[in-house]
This record gives sequence, structure tokens and C-alpha cells, in this order.
Amino acid sequence: MKGAAAQRATARAPQADLDQRGALDQLATTSAPPQDYVSPPIDRQGAARKVFLWLRQIARHAGLTPLGYRVAIEISQCVDRRKGYAHPSHEMLADALDASRRGIQLAVKQLQDRGHLDVTVSRGAGHANRYRLRLNRATPEAG
Repeated sequence: MKGAAAQRATARAPQADLDQRGALDQLATTSAPPQDYVSPPIDRQGAARKVFLWLRQIARHAGLTPLGYRVAIEISQCVDRRKGYAHPSHEMLADALDASRRGIQLAVKQLQDRGHLDVTVSRGAGHANRYRLRLNRATPEAG
């Protein structure tokens, strides 16, 4: 009996997965700077897909500095799938990328200003900022 319920659950899962993939593909089709964004809820299966779509969005944005691209890649590798955000410290990013803390701060500000990143500033020593990846909302095509 338990096996039959599990089979029915897995039979329904591919359709839901396809629906979610289609929606996420639409989010990453625009290369314009984001004016309106959507951040779909992160689940364990969709977290990696969201990171890849976000990296594609970053790669298509021509106005970022080289350090901005590198910081974006590094932050994307630190995203916690269960929590839905990354929280590397500026010092950790600076050490990993062989850059200055000020350079990291400017690159994060650049990503935030261009709408690729939501930053929740943490106060106090030993508390790192939280970074949420922002996917562009797909603009409807004129037809």
C-alpha cells in the first residue's frame, strides 16, 4: 500500500517540475536592467535552477565590472538552498577573490543598484549581510 502511494506521488511530480521550469525560463529571457522582478520560492529541486538562471542574467548584463561578475559568481555559490539566501562576509569574498574589502563593497553595491541582488544589511561585529538573488520578470513580447 505504501509503495502505491509513492508511485502516484512521483507520477505527478514531473508535470509540476515542467510547469516550474517553463515559468523560470520566461524569467531569464530579458537582458534589460530589471525594473520589476520576481523571486520565486526556493525549494530544494529548484534552487540550483534559480542560481543558473540568475548567472545567465548576470552574464547577459554588459554593464558590470569584471569584479562585479566575479562577486556574483562567488555569492551564487554560497546560496543556502533551505534558507534561500547567501551570507558570505565581505572579508571572505575579498580573500576568495584576492580583492580589497572596498572593491567587494563597490561590486555588491553595483549588483544591488542594477537590480540583481537584494541585500539585507546586518549590524554588529561578526554578522554578515544576507544576499538574495533577484530574477528579472520576463517582459511580454509585442505581437
